[in-house]
Amino acid sequence: MGNVNVKYAGLMGSFDIVIGSISAYSAVYLVAQGFDEFQVGMITAFANLLASILQPWVGNKVDRSIRLNLTYVNILIVLPSLALLLGLIFSQKILLLVALFYTLVLTLQATLSPFMSAIGVYLMNNGLKLNYGVCRAVESATFAVTTSILGILVIRFDENMIIFMTIVGYILYLWMLRQLHLTFLRDLFKQHREQIKLNSVPLALDKTAIKFSHKYPHFKFIIFGSFCFFVGHNFINLFMLQIVENVGGNTQSMGTAVALAAISEAPMMVAFTRINRKFSSRILLMVAAVFFLVKLIITFLAINVTGIYIAQIFQALAFGLYIVASVYYVNHEMDIEDKVKGQSFVTTAHTLGSVVGSLLGGWLINRFDVSVALLFCIIISGVGVIAYYLGLMNSKRKNQLTS
Repeated sequence: MGNVNVKYAGLMGSFDIVIGSISAYSAVYLVAQGFDEFQVGMITAFANLLASILQPWVGNKVDRSIRLNLTYVNILIVLPSLALLLGLIFSQKILLLVALFYTLVLTLQATLSPFMSAIGVYLMNNGLKLNYGVCRAVESATFAVTTSILGILVIRFDENMIIFMTIVGYILYLWMLRQLHLTFLRDLFKQHREQIKLNSVPLALDKTAIKFSHKYPHFKFIIFGSFCFFVGHNFINLFMLQIVENVGGNTQSMGTAVALAAISEAPMMVAFTRINRKFSSRILLMVAAVFFLVKLIITFLAINVTGIYIAQIFQALAFGLYIVASVYYVNHEMDIEDKVKGQSFVTTAHTLGSVVGSLLGGWLINRFDVSVALLFCIIISGVGVIAYYLGLMNSKRKNQLTS
């Protein structure tokens, strides 16, 4: 990889140390602090909702400001996060403070994500040869290593290793951001004095959304289907500890399961461009839809940890295929003036699906058990597959979506 690829991959990788710790191990940390599964779901759901409000507000500030560039925005999000993480260390078992600090940490982490991606888009739009797919694969590999190691550390020590690992990730993130800024971004900001318009800021449901729905009537099925898939996807990610414990596993098993999923999806991201030459993004999205459902069914039927591991490998054909194919699909399907709105609506569907997966998933585990919660996710994903079929089979516009 070229110099810009190495530095940006390092930035993404360090961010996934953060995600692989504070986000992937949310349930582990919060349950250890004394919260039940429903309360865990409420905390993560509220954090997602706050992030969906904060992202467009910060994005608007960046768009309108001459002085506030992407480097400063990233720093202004990371520094409060580090302060909150230190607060968590000194507020052990004080549930109100832990809930407040953890919610804010998750909110800022989710808010940071599109601004990190925006740096990559900014670099590419200014002529630098950035291989985003390869950088994303490095990110997934780092996530896999982090979750695997952290599973061992939590068992050997305690849940505070989650906080320490997150702090390490953020420190590395700031260091990689500094390298990118000094090498590339500083000169670009001086030359252009322009701000990137984020492709991933959710839009409010206003008249623009209604007009958009009339222009692309099939797309509402895609949005609804994506929402359905992320209910189950987020449930598995958030409550993986409870899932593996249900079949005799432990925290280390959870770390291995999450790592397997991340490792599985990385090759798909690297190879997507070649695959897309033979199969349209419409077909690939339909395949991903089916495998979101397949992964949930295998997880539901698993009678031991090995079964969970097998289910996690299907992440490659579910999320790994979906996350790239959805971008290509929207980019191809929409007219040029609608591409940003299309990507934004998909992001909104992800956020809302994550909220429902957190809240209902936690409540169902607390009220019934893991199997009932998984069955609920299977039903929702099945509805999502039907919605995708209705949307994708009726989305042949102009050139019939040949790419």
